Amino acid sequence: MQTALRLLVAQGYDGMSIEGVAAAAGVGKPTVYRRYPSKRELVIAAVTSLAAALPDAPSTSDIRADLLSYLAPAFGVFQSGVGFAMLGALLVKERDDPALMELFRANIVRPRMRVVSEILRRAIASGELRADVPIEAAVQMLAGGIFARHVAGQPADAAWLRLVINTLWQGLAVVSPADESGRAG
Repeated sequence: MQTALRLLVAQGYDGMSIEGVAAAAGVGKPTVYRRYPSKRELVIAAVTSLAAALPDAPSTSDIRADLLSYLAPAFGVFQSGVGFAMLGALLVKERDDPALMELFRANIVRPRMRVVSEILRRAIASGELRADVPIEAAVQMLAGGIFARHVAGQPADAAWLRLVINTLWQGLAVVSPADESGRAG
């Protein structure tokens, strides 16, 4: 799986081949073909293995810290360059092979977004975030911030990720009546 990911990142989807993965991994083509009859299946399995290696979401009394703990490892994959290169390779193929990108969304993107949504729902249930929080938009804002920072060519580190989460959290937080009365209007 690591070899398939490395070649996907280095060569792109079209450039990589099962033969190349087998050679780089030091195994015969039949070994790979027995388990993955197509390049698409190999790539999805490799990308899924990367996501599966990420830790599960913690569930503690500090829900904001849980969100950071859950997002930080995935953020690290993107910081390393692997995540963006892998995503880029899949996006390039989306027009020719929309099913490949749909498999990526179904196996990787949506499950991770559901977990972040559940973390935000826990914060709503605990009274930390407002009941009217548009959860899907909040999840997309978190992901979008990471992509925007990369596209802008600006460095992003753990402190930046913490800042993004804290900024979003403050915008979604329950405002007490005392806070409301102190606001300029």
